[in-house]
Amino acid sequence: MGRFAPFLLLVLFLLLVASSGCAALPTPGAAQTPPSGSLVVSFIDVGQGDGVLVQSGGESYLLDAGKAQAGPKVVDFLRSRGVESLDGIVVSNPDADHIGGFEDVLGAFEVANVYLSGDPKGTSTYNSFLRAVQDEGSEVVESRAGMRMDWGGTMADVIAPPPDQLFSETNDNSVGILLTHGSARVLLAGDAEKKSEEYMSNGSYTGPLTVLKVTHHGSNTSSTPLFLNSFKPEIAVIQVGADNSYGHPTPQTLERLQKAGVQVFRNDEHGDVIVTIDGEKADVAVTKGA
Repeated sequence: MGRFAPFLLLVLFLLLVASSGCAALPTPGAAQTPPSGSLVVSFIDVGQGDGVLVQSGGESYLLDAGKAQAGPKVVDFLRSRGVESLDGIVVSNPDADHIGGFEDVLGAFEVANVYLSGDPKGTSTYNSFLRAVQDEGSEVVESRAGMRMDWGGTMADVIAPPPDQLFSETNDNSVGILLTHGSARVLLAGDAEKKSEEYMSNGSYTGPLTVLKVTHHGSNTSSTPLFLNSFKPEIAVIQVGADNSYGHPTPQTLERLQKAGVQVFRNDEHGDVIVTIDGEKADVAVTKGA
């Protein structure tokens, strides 16, 4: 489990779900790398936005980095987790609440690869991000369904967007990555909405999930019954800012997750949410809100 600044309390939740377990270990202090052989997925509290750190087999990948003001927090969090460089960053979609913090990240760490959906976004924030990537000299990889990567012994399958034709909406073109570590599966799919969720639900990667990052911050346009029935998550994490103007997560989405029997964690209520998967056990640690 990770170690954080002394003012943060690391609380472990015992999750009474299949193939899950935990231990109690509040451990403030210096940076610590993940346990050998584990997959650690950290859902960083970036406010109203996405930011997920994946660590496996000595490799580190960052999926999204929140808005620009979240950049310093993301950099500090990565350092607290022992990150010295990034093997890759994934832009799930080009909106500001996903890419704004990347300029600070690119300034603080060497980044080997940048994975994009190929959906263009002509905003000043996105153009500034692309210039920072060019200055970094990272390899840019267009990532569509069917692409498979080995992330330090964890398989990373891109399962959205479609390889041949993008959807009309940016959110539905979010890069969806399914992580498989032993028998554990984690799905990270940015702001995917109904069309993308239907596409993934009709694909060949359906089946129970250990962890789902709830798509589009818990919007009512996502987490459809078809999607939840197709993937059956045990644990769900909602990346959402406190008192946000969008009303995320919506009561309808929370009700669907409850009916599906999912254990829900939220950045606005639990701070950073760190899931460590080691063998058949999934431990969840949070930094506030026991």
